[in-house]
Amino acid sequence: MQFQQTTDKNIQFLIEANYQRMMSYEQAAFLTNEPSFKEFYQARADESEANMQQLQLLLNIQESNQQHLAEPIGNHLFHGKKSPIKILESVKTIEKTICNWYKTVIKEIAGLPREIVDLVEHQYKALTQAQ
Repeated sequence: MQFQQTTDKNIQFLIEANYQRMMSYEQAAFLTNEPSFKEFYQARADESEANMQQLQLLLNIQESNQQHLAEPIGNHLFHGKKSPIKILESVKTIEKTICNWYKTVIKEIAGLPREIVDLVEHQYKALTQAQ
Protein backbone atom coordinates (compact mmCIF):
# COMPACT_ATOMS: atom_id res chain seq x y z
CA MET A 1 0.00 0.00 0.00
CA GLN A 2 2.80 2.45 0.90
CA PHE A 3 4.51 1.51 -2.38
CA GLN A 4 1.40 2.50 -4.36
CA GLN A 5 0.95 5.76 -2.44
CA THR A 6 4.57 6.76 -3.12
CA THR A 7 4.13 5.95 -6.80
CA ASP A 8 0.89 7.90 -7.02
CA LYS A 9 2.37 10.88 -5.17
CA ASN A 10 5.42 11.11 -7.46
CA ILE A 11 3.47 10.64 -10.68
CA GLN A 12 0.82 13.14 -9.56
CA PHE A 13 3.62 15.60 -8.84
CA LEU A 14 4.90 15.20 -12.40
CA ILE A 15 1.37 15.67 -13.77
CA GLU A 16 1.19 18.96 -11.87
CA ALA A 17 4.68 19.97 -13.04
CA ASN A 18 3.72 19.33 -16.66
CA TYR A 19 0.51 21.28 -16.21
CA GLN A 20 2.48 24.23 -14.88
CA ARG A 21 4.96 23.92 -17.74
CA MET A 22 2.14 23.72 -20.30
CA MET A 23 0.42 26.82 -18.93
CA SER A 24 3.69 28.76 -18.83
CA TYR A 25 4.54 27.91 -22.43
CA GLU A 26 1.02 28.75 -23.58
CA GLN A 27 1.36 32.12 -21.91
CA ALA A 28 4.79 32.64 -23.53
CA ALA A 29 3.32 31.74 -26.94
CA PHE A 30 0.53 34.24 -26.39
CA LEU A 31 2.88 37.04 -25.36
CA THR A 32 5.52 36.72 -28.05
CA ASN A 33 5.23 38.38 -31.42
CA GLU A 34 7.98 36.28 -32.97
CA PRO A 35 6.38 33.53 -35.12
CA SER A 36 9.27 31.07 -34.68
CA PHE A 37 9.23 31.51 -30.88
CA LYS A 38 5.44 31.23 -30.83
CA GLU A 39 5.69 27.92 -32.70
CA PHE A 40 8.44 26.63 -30.39
CA TYR A 41 6.53 27.60 -27.23
CA GLN A 42 3.32 26.01 -28.46
CA ALA A 43 5.19 22.80 -29.29
CA ARG A 44 6.56 22.69 -25.72
CA ALA A 45 3.06 23.26 -24.32
CA ASP A 46 1.77 20.39 -26.49
CA GLU A 47 4.65 18.21 -25.29
CA SER A 48 3.67 18.85 -21.66
CA GLU A 49 0.05 18.05 -22.39
CA ALA A 50 1.11 14.73 -23.93
CA ASN A 51 3.32 14.03 -20.91
CA MET A 52 0.37 14.66 -18.61
CA GLN A 53 -1.82 12.28 -20.57
CA GLN A 54 0.83 9.53 -20.48
CA LEU A 55 1.25 9.94 -16.74
CA GLN A 56 -2.50 9.94 -16.16
CA LEU A 57 -2.75 6.66 -18.08
CA LEU A 58 0.00 5.27 -15.90
CA LEU A 59 -2.06 5.98 -12.79
CA ASN A 60 -5.22 4.89 -14.59
CA ILE A 61 -6.94 8.18 -13.87
CA GLN A 62 -9.31 10.00 -16.13
CA GLU A 63 -8.27 13.25 -17.72
CA SER A 64 -9.84 15.83 -15.53
CA ASN A 65 -10.18 19.53 -15.28
CA GLN A 66 -6.67 20.61 -14.33
CA GLN A 67 -7.79 23.95 -12.93
CA HIS A 68 -7.30 22.68 -9.38
CA LEU A 69 -3.57 22.33 -9.90
CA ALA A 70 -1.16 24.86 -8.48
CA GLU A 71 -0.72 28.27 -10.05
CA PRO A 72 1.80 27.97 -12.87
CA ILE A 73 5.34 28.48 -11.63
CA GLY A 74 6.04 30.89 -14.44
CA ASN A 75 2.97 33.04 -13.90
CA HIS A 76 4.90 35.74 -12.05
CA LEU A 77 7.63 35.69 -14.71
CA PHE A 78 5.33 36.99 -17.43
CA HIS A 79 3.83 40.09 -15.84
CA GLY A 80 4.28 43.30 -17.76
CA LYS A 81 5.48 43.83 -21.27
CA LYS A 82 8.25 41.43 -22.17
CA SER A 83 10.67 41.40 -25.05
CA PRO A 84 11.32 38.10 -26.83
CA ILE A 85 14.62 37.83 -24.93
CA LYS A 86 12.92 38.32 -21.53
CA ILE A 87 10.27 35.72 -22.38
CA LEU A 88 12.99 33.30 -23.48
CA GLU A 89 14.90 33.86 -20.23
CA SER A 90 11.71 33.20 -18.27
CA VAL A 91 10.94 29.92 -20.02
CA LYS A 92 14.55 28.82 -19.55
CA THR A 93 14.07 29.32 -15.80
CA ILE A 94 10.85 27.31 -15.89
CA GLU A 95 12.48 24.53 -17.90
CA LYS A 96 15.39 24.30 -15.47
CA THR A 97 12.99 24.04 -12.53
CA ILE A 98 10.90 21.31 -14.17
CA CYS A 99 14.04 19.34 -15.11
CA ASN A 100 15.23 19.49 -11.50
CA TRP A 101 11.85 18.20 -10.35
CA TYR A 102 12.10 15.31 -12.81
CA LYS A 103 15.59 14.44 -11.55
CA THR A 104 14.30 14.29 -7.98
CA VAL A 105 11.36 12.06 -8.92
CA ILE A 106 13.60 9.75 -10.97
CA LYS A 107 15.71 9.14 -7.87
CA GLU A 108 12.62 8.43 -5.77
CA ILE A 109 11.05 5.98 -8.24
CA ALA A 110 14.20 4.05 -9.12
CA GLY A 111 12.82 0.86 -7.54
CA LEU A 112 9.47 0.95 -9.31
CA PRO A 113 8.53 -1.25 -12.28
CA ARG A 114 10.68 -0.60 -15.33
CA GLU A 115 7.78 0.73 -17.46
CA ILE A 116 7.17 3.56 -14.99
CA VAL A 117 10.83 4.47 -14.70
CA ASP A 118 11.32 4.26 -18.47
CA LEU A 119 8.40 6.61 -19.15
CA VAL A 120 9.60 9.20 -16.65
CA GLU A 121 13.20 8.97 -17.88
CA HIS A 122 12.03 9.30 -21.49
CA GLN A 123 10.06 12.44 -20.62
CA TYR A 124 13.04 13.84 -18.73
CA LYS A 125 15.34 13.28 -21.72
CA ALA A 126 12.88 15.06 -24.00
CA LEU A 127 12.77 17.99 -21.58
CA THR A 128 16.54 18.28 -21.40
CA GLN A 129 16.78 18.19 -25.20
CA ALA A 130 14.27 21.04 -25.46
CA GLN A 131 16.28 23.00 -22.94
